[in-house]
Amino acid sequence: MYPFKFVQFVTLGSFAIAAPLCSNITHAAGGGPPTISTPALFSATAIKGFQLALFLENLEYAFFNTGLRMFTMNGYPNGTTEVICKVAAQEGVHIATLVDLLKTNNAALIPPCSYSFPINSTKEFFNLAHIITSVGIGATIGLAERLAVTDPLLIKSISSVLTIESRRDAFFRHIRGEVPNPAPFDTGISDFWAYNLALSFVVPGSCPIGVPVPIFPKLTVSDVPSATSTNVTAVPSLLEFTWDPMQMPFVAEAGKPLQVGWVNQLNVPVYSKLNITVKGKGTADVPQGMNGVAFAVVTTQQPDNVNDLALATLAGPVILTIS
Repeated sequence: MYPFKFVQFVTLGSFAIAAPLCSNITHAAGGGPPTISTPALFSATAIKGFQLALFLENLEYAFFNTGLRMFTMNGYPNGTTEVICKVAAQEGVHIATLVDLLKTNNAALIPPCSYSFPINSTKEFFNLAHIITSVGIGATIGLAERLAVTDPLLIKSISSVLTIESRRDAFFRHIRGEVPNPAPFDTGISDFWAYNLALSFVVPGSCPIGVPVPIFPKLTVSDVPSATSTNVTAVPSLLEFTWDPMQMPFVAEAGKPLQVGWVNQLNVPVYSKLNITVKGKGTADVPQGMNGVAFAVVTTQQPDNVNDLALATLAGPVILTIS
C-alpha cells in the first residue's frame, strides 16, 4: 500500500489534471511554479515549443503516476517510491508552469490524451522511464536551441527544467545498474522527432487537441535475425529496421538508396547504408563511437545537422540506448 493519498483530479491554476498519489503536489515536488517575471509576449516559435512541451509533460505526468499505481518498489533502494512520487509531482508543477506561460499569450492549451504504456513489471517501468525521460531531455535541448534565437529571455526557465530531467535520468540509469553519466553530452532532437516518439504511447484519436507537427511513418528496430520489433533495444553492431514502404514519403522517394541517419550527443549526424532484405525491411550497421542515447531515422539524404535531418526523415525516429 502506498503511503500517499490519491484523489481523482487536482487543479493547477485553472488546468485540471489527474492527481498523483502524493497528497500535495507542491510539497512533494519541493516547490511550485516560479514567481519570476517572464516577457509579456513570446514568439510563435516559443508558443509552439511550449505547446509541445506541455504535450510531453502531460505524457510524463501520466506515466509516472501509472507506475506508482501499478507497482511496488520492493527490491529497490529504500525511498525509491518517494523519489518517483517527487518526479510525478514535479511534472505537475511543470505542467502548471507551461499552462501559465501559454495563458499569458492567449495560446491554446494542450490537454492530456489517453495513454498506453507497455509495462508489466517494475523493471519495465524503469526501463521505459529512462527512454521517456531521454526523449524529454532531447526535446528540451532542442527547444533551448530555438529559443536562444527567438526568445533568449526564456532560456533560464528552460535550462532549469533540463537539469531536473537529467538528474532523474541519472537516477533511472543507476536503478537499472547502468552508469548514470554514459557520455559527456546529452543528445538534442528536433520537435518533430520528440512528438513522433511520444505518439507511440498515445491511444490513437484520444487527444482533444493535436500539436501542429508532422507525423512520420513508424519505424521499428530489432536485433538480427530476430523478428521482434521494438523502439528500445540493447544495441549490437547490426540492426534490422522495418517500415511501411507504401507510406507516401517512401513512394515519393522511390528508387533512391535508403540509409539510416544517426544522431548522438553534439556530433554531426552519421549515416549507414540500409541493406534491403525484403520490401519494407533492411539491415544497417551501427556506427562506431556512439555512447549514451542515440536516435535513428530512415532517409535518402545526408544533412549535417539534426534539424535538417528531421525535415528529411522518411520514417522514425527510434531511440536506442547505446551504453
